[in-house]
Amino acid sequence: MPNIQKIGTWMKRDVVHIHVSASIREAATVMVEKKVGTLPVVDETRMLVGCLSMGSITGIFLPDVVSLLADIDFVKDFGALKTPLKEDLERAETLSVSDVMQAPAVAVDEGCSLLRALTVMDNDNLRDLPVVRDGKLVGIASRVDIGRAFLSDWLKTVS
Repeated sequence: MPNIQKIGTWMKRDVVHIHVSASIREAATVMVEKKVGTLPVVDETRMLVGCLSMGSITGIFLPDVVSLLADIDFVKDFGALKTPLKEDLERAETLSVSDVMQAPAVAVDEGCSLLRALTVMDNDNLRDLPVVRDGKLVGIASRVDIGRAFLSDWLKTVS
């Protein structure tokens, strides 16, 4: 089992991603329809050029005060969070993925160890980690994927 501790063994290979020239509206649509919270951003050759998170998009619409509140129900009860402001919606229509994405993207090579991948995720506070081969997107791994790998090893040792 030489590859069992490599991220390439445990990553998801069918990666939902978006092109760098896409609009924020397109990215939001993909996230909603595909039920993902992280979108790797690629160019024409599938080279990873950035990453877009759900928080990057929702941050356009949610007031900054939300991040400061410990009890979000307090805000809702007083009507502060109804619909996004018209000017925020209009601004979002003019933004492209490249305006909002994190670039360069934090990623690891498919031969990366699980422990190193988890360390990268912790250091950069990531939920999902793009995986590349020669800079091209080949997969994505979540904390759950890495946890499954560790649990799989543990279950083999206790059997």
